Amino acid sequence: MTDLTLVIANKNYSSWSLRPWLAMSELGIPFAERMVKFDSDDWERNIEHLSPTRLVPVLWEGEPGRGFATFDTIAILERLHELFPAAGIWPKGARARSRARSLVAEFHSGYAALRNAMPMNIRSSLPGKGASAEVKADIDRLCSRWREARQAFGAQGPFLFGDFTAADAFFAPVASRFETYAVPLEAEARAYQQALLATDGMRKWSTAARQETEFVPMDEPYQSPPA
Repeated sequence: MTDLTLVIANKNYSSWSLRPWLAMSELGIPFAERMVKFDSDDWERNIEHLSPTRLVPVLWEGEPGRGFATFDTIAILERLHELFPAAGIWPKGARARSRARSLVAEFHSGYAALRNAMPMNIRSSLPGKGASAEVKADIDRLCSRWREARQAFGAQGPFLFGDFTAADAFFAPVASRFETYAVPLEAEARAYQQALLATDGMRKWSTAARQETEFVPMDEPYQSPPA
C-alpha cells in the first residue's frame, strides 16, 4: 500500500479536515498529517502544490504534490473505502450503507443555516450565538435524521449504525458545534453527540485545537481579534 498523507488546515476551525482525519484515526488506517494553516505564509507558499483545488482536505497516495490526489471530503471517504474495504468506512449492510451515504450527502449539500451561523470553533464557548429560527429548523431536522438512523440501524452500539463509520466522522464537527454554542438537545441526540466527542480521535483533535492561537476572522463572526 502506498503511503497516505492527509493535507488539513487548522484543527480549531477546519471541520472538513476533521472528517477524513477522524475516520482514518478511529478505523486504524495509517497516514501522515500535513497541516497548512489558513492565512499563513505556509498556505501561500504551498497550497497550490499540495491541493489541486487550493482547498483542504486532500488525500495523497505517495508524495504530496507528486502522487495521486483525492479531494473533497466525500470523495476521500469513498477512496478510503476502495483502498481499505475491510476497515468499516461504511456500514456492512446494503441498506445501512445507502442510508449512511444519504445522510452524508444531505449534510454536505445542505444545512446552510446551521453551518454558516455556527462555524466550528473548538476552543471557544459561545452559548446562544448563531441561534435563529432557520438554524433551529436545521438542528431539528438533523436530530430527527440521527434518531431515525439510530432506531433503524444503531442497536448494536452508540453510533448511527452501531459501530463507528464515516457517517459518524462526518457529524463529529456538528457535535463540536453543539458544544461550542451550547445547543440544547433531546436525550437521544445528546447521547450520540457525547459518544462522538468521547472517541479517542476526537479527544486528540480537540486537545490540539485548543492549543492553537491563530485567529481567522472569517471563522470568528462573534469575536474580535485578540489585542
